[in-house]
Amino acid sequence: MRIVVTGAGGGLGRAVLAGAPPHHDIVALDRVALDIGDHHAVQQVIADIAPDLVLNCAAFTAVDANETDRGRAFRDNAQGPQSLALAAHACGATLVHVSTDYVFDGRKGAAYDETDVPAPLSVYGHAKLAGEQLVRAAVREHFIVRTGYVFGGGNDHLSRQLAKLRAGEPAAAIADRVGSPTYVHHLAAQLIPLALTRRFGTYHLAGPESSTWFDVLTRLRTLGGFDAPVGAQHAAALELPAQRPAASALVSVFVENLSLPGFPPLETALDAMLQG
Repeated sequence: MRIVVTGAGGGLGRAVLAGAPPHHDIVALDRVALDIGDHHAVQQVIADIAPDLVLNCAAFTAVDANETDRGRAFRDNAQGPQSLALAAHACGATLVHVSTDYVFDGRKGAAYDETDVPAPLSVYGHAKLAGEQLVRAAVREHFIVRTGYVFGGGNDHLSRQLAKLRAGEPAAAIADRVGSPTYVHHLAAQLIPLALTRRFGTYHLAGPESSTWFDVLTRLRTLGGFDAPVGAQHAAALELPAQRPAASALVSVFVENLSLPGFPPLETALDAMLQG
């Protein structure tokens, strides 16, 4: 199968490339090779490659920067996925588009499944939700994958804090927001198998445990035997521009019926991160 991976220079894109079975023909496109916000470039490049599957790992993920650059937010996170969906439709390809737990407002009081109604709080959440809607309208053969609290890609919050611990420096993480910590390599391992099911639709793929970043970082400190302290941050004190959901953990009512490989426990993911 010929597979295009957009956003191939990001953490998830690199994880997909590292774990893709060798019998697939993988075409890796980072932002330099293809800016998905450039509609005409997307149509031309995807048509020339003629893939069977497009895995969209490209996004403008700087949540606070989305607040101040709304134009890029909707260009990259909504219209970019639409362009990929239209290009996939034109060449008969399936599209897997990665979305986010930030399409929810965090007020449910329990983990969100695929039947819950989105209600984003931030520009980033609104743009990602618009991207989902545009993909659904443009190509029937699609998978929308919502995930959240992704770590282990090198430039995410947990990876940066781990680097501090390794250097003997104090680290810190938010203690009053809950999500589903998701190891990037475990997420990447599910995307191609999901596409091969051809059971198109919206799915939640996220780590199996709900936790705060503070709890995860504390566990990582213990597992790694680090001496530097871990501090607890509180969301309100950080005064970040974008509002984030206080509790955006994800579960799925569909995935258990798809025979996917499944997510290992969080402890296994943290061990893998330490060894990586």
